[in-house]
Parts: sequence; structure tokens; C-alpha cells
Amino acid sequence: MKIKSINDEVVTLLTNDEDKYLSFTNFSLLGRDSFKCKVNISSRGFKYEKEVYFDNMNTFIENIEKMSSTLLGETELKEEFNEHFIKFSLTKSGHVIVSASFVEYSDHSQNIFIEFESDQTCLAPLAKELRKVANYS
Repeated sequence: MKIKSINDEVVTLLTNDEDKYLSFTNFSLLGRDSFKCKVNISSRGFKYEKEVYFDNMNTFIENIEKMSSTLLGETELKEEFNEHFIKFSLTKSGHVIVSASFVEYSDHSQNIFIEFESDQTCLAPLAKELRKVANYS
């Protein structure tokens, strides 16, 4: 894949809880919707920090913006041919459930699943920061 542009923005989900966080750094935009970045996610001691590819950046951003305004729905950031994902789901009480799964295949394969709760106020700032990265060239 040819790199369209590189962006050193840090995009952070504002959880208001230091034991739960999600951030994206070291973006390499690879096309209209594809990118790779370093994902740093943690919930109560369980952590994942690694470079990951995703294929649906614009759809994910649009869905986050829609969820922020309607307080309904869910969306998933994923790569087309791999099993890893980061998913946001809104509950009826206005909470956002953030879940993520990352799989590494080898002789001794590993899988980590992390999930935590935040509130809907984290959605609009996240969408705004991701939109900045997506429009960067």
C-alpha cells in the first residue's frame, strides 16, 4: 500500500477516568478510508499498544457523529481481512460501551478483549479529532 500522508496527531477518547483510555497516534493514511496507526487502549490494567490497520475510517467517523447527535446506535472500526476491531455501542441510558478485540496469530497465538464504559459526551470530541486526521493531506 502506498502511504498518502503521515499525521502525528494524537486522538484521545475523553473518558474522565485515568483507568480507562483509548488513543490513536502515528497515523499513516493509506487511501480514502484506509489507515494504520498505533492504538493504545487500557481498562483497569488490561492494555494493548500496537500498530494496527483499519479500512473504514470515514464510515466510522460519520457513525460516531450520528451517534453523538441521536444518542442511538453502534459502530465498529475494523480492517476488512482481519479480526481486530474497536466498537462503540450506545446504551439506552446514554452510556457508551467501548469494546476492542485484537488477535495475533503465531505458534503461540494471543487474543485480548477489552471493554469499558464512558458517556456520550466523549463522542463529539473524538469525531472532531478523527475528522481532522481524515482531512489531513
